Amino acid sequence: MTTTPRIGETIVSARPLAEYVAMFDLDDEVLGRRPILDCPGGASSFAAEVRARGGEVVSVDPLYALPPEEFAARARADVRRSNRFVRDNIGRYVWPFFSSLDDHLERRGAGCERFVADRATSPGAYVAASLPTLPFADDTFALALSSHLLFSYADRLDHAFHLDALRELSRVCSDEVRVYPLVDVGAAPYPRLADLRATLLAEGLVSELRRVPYEFQRGADRMLVLTSG
Repeated sequence: MTTTPRIGETIVSARPLAEYVAMFDLDDEVLGRRPILDCPGGASSFAAEVRARGGEVVSVDPLYALPPEEFAARARADVRRSNRFVRDNIGRYVWPFFSSLDDHLERRGAGCERFVADRATSPGAYVAASLPTLPFADDTFALALSSHLLFSYADRLDHAFHLDALRELSRVCSDEVRVYPLVDVGAAPYPRLADLRATLLAEGLVSELRRVPYEFQRGADRMLVLTSG
C-alpha cells in the first residue's frame, strides 16, 4: 500500500505568473478579464506581474492578517520547505516545467521576493480572508483562480468544505472559476469529485475537467472549471 507523504502545515506557495499561465491554461484574453480573484494568493507574484501588464487582480489569503514581515518570513521558509518536500518525494514529480530542484527553488524564491515587494507598495490588493466566506459582493470578479488548497489538502478539508468553497468562489465570480490541481499532496485523485460535480450541477453550476499544459505532480494535468448554467 502506498503511503501518502506528510507535508505538515499548509504551505504558503510562491508561484510566479508563468506557472499560473501553465496551471490554469491562461492566455492574454483571459488575463485581460477584470478583475481577477486569486484565492488563496499565498506569496505568489501572479498579482504583481499581471498588474504590471495592466491587469487587475485581488489576492486573498487568511495569513495576510499576519504582520507583513512575519508573513514574508513564513513564505520564504515555505519556499525552502516545499523544495525539500519535492526532493524527498522526487518520484511523485515530473520535470517538463522545472528543469531541476535548483530551478524549482530559484523560480519560487523569485516569485516570493516579487510578492513581498508588491505587497509593500500595493497593500490594498491583498485581502485577509478565507474560504468558504469571502468579503465580496456577488459577481465582483470576472474570473477566480484557486490553486493548491482545494483537493490538495483533502486530508484536512472535508467534502462539505470543498462544496462550500466552490459555491462561494462561484458566487463572487461572474464568468469562470478555475481550480488546480485535482489531486492531493501525494498526487492521489480526489475520491469524491464525481459526487461534488453532481451536487453543484443540481444547484446550477456546470463543471468541466479541462486538460492544462502543465504537470509537476505526477498525473496533475487537469483543472476544474465552473460556470453558471
